[in-house]
Amino acid sequence: MSDDLPQPTNAEDLKRQKALDAIESTSIANDDAPPPPNPTTNTEALGKALGSITSAAAAPASKPSSAAAAVKVKPEDTNLVMDQFELSKQKATEALKANGGDVIKTLRALVHAT
Repeated sequence: MSDDLPQPTNAEDLKRQKALDAIESTSIANDDAPPPPNPTTNTEALGKALGSITSAAAAPASKPSSAAAAVKVKPEDTNLVMDQFELSKQKATEALKANGGDVIKTLRALVHAT
């Protein structure tokens, strides 16, 4: 409590000031201490969830399978998919290859994916 601040004059102000002082004293005393464990936190589930997030982020982007890589894609089909779904050429080509080069199948898959 600072000397510059006016002292509380009524019971309600005094009660508020004591509560603020208690909060400040505990927060100052606990600045270096870790927070107490939350009994409702399932640390095992939390660890698994964080592990799956970090492993998914660290994993390289999925590459097309060798069968999809061997599929020939027509440039006009790629342009159609790029135009209709505002995709990059690479994404449009990957979508076409994943659908065996079939533009109709690719368009349907993209419509249902969005």
